Amino acid sequence: MKQQPFDPGITQSYDGRIRRIVNRDGSFNVRRHGRRLHDFHFYQFFIQLSWPAFFAVVLAAFLAVTVAFTGLFFAVGIGGLQGIPAGTSIERFFQVFFFSVQTLTTVGYGSIAPRGIGANIVASIGAMMGVLGFAFSAGLLYGRFSRPNARILFSTHAIVSPFQGGTSLQLRIANQRANALVDIEATVVLMTVEGTGREARRVYAKLELERPSVFFLPLTWTIVHPIDASSPLSGKSAEDLALHAAEIMVLIRAFDDTFSQVVNARSSYRFDEILWGRKFVPAFHNDENGHLVLDLAKMDDVNKV
Repeated sequence: MKQQPFDPGITQSYDGRIRRIVNRDGSFNVRRHGRRLHDFHFYQFFIQLSWPAFFAVVLAAFLAVTVAFTGLFFAVGIGGLQGIPAGTSIERFFQVFFFSVQTLTTVGYGSIAPRGIGANIVASIGAMMGVLGFAFSAGLLYGRFSRPNARILFSTHAIVSPFQGGTSLQLRIANQRANALVDIEATVVLMTVEGTGREARRVYAKLELERPSVFFLPLTWTIVHPIDASSPLSGKSAEDLALHAAEIMVLIRAFDDTFSQVVNARSSYRFDEILWGRKFVPAFHNDENGHLVLDLAKMDDVNKV
């Protein structure tokens, strides 16, 4: 049986237009089309939203529901609401609007109260919708807070640096949080484009690491790939990597001691994000009390060699 070429799951086809496969934030540079409505997962969508976007969506949904119930109260007649003071149309609208807010939140100050079948039905549905909505929002908040995720800081650039009488490809990572990560593993894959025209294909090669794992990550970890005779980078220059649209993809896997779960982080370096003839400057030092101090602001500091 013919051995299949190594493919990490990102296709070997190439048409010359894609900028990169993995974005610097770890997301894949993929846009999905043709999805149907039942493919949309509401919980997953809200869990993955950024915090500003999450609160914006929740606020927009709350305002939309409140305006909808305000319209329903006007539809059944605001004469069914007792306690509304006389005023202009705008003032009466806001009185009903804030009564809808009080109903949805089950606050019920008592200054306005429904009377009649129509107004009571709308108020009852509003109270039920409010309870369900806040229960749904509370569940999402808990899911977002309890979801384990890694905050791994990757150096802005990978570097080609001297190493044990030769050269090596290096990148640096650190844990941005104070939690303990243990059993950290790194996988580094080189992607190059080989061939021209219709024959162009992506070719992947797993880069062997000088140390593929560490037990702890309280400081920085410099991930090193020795460029020896067996390395896919052997004899390659910056111009060669640019010619082949090279991209270095990095996968970090670790065990989060706080949540007792495995977490992952990804990033990548294009050929133009690799510095040649550099060496990382240590990002930690000992203070006068003998404590190790990690300075994340120095993660990208390098010297020429």
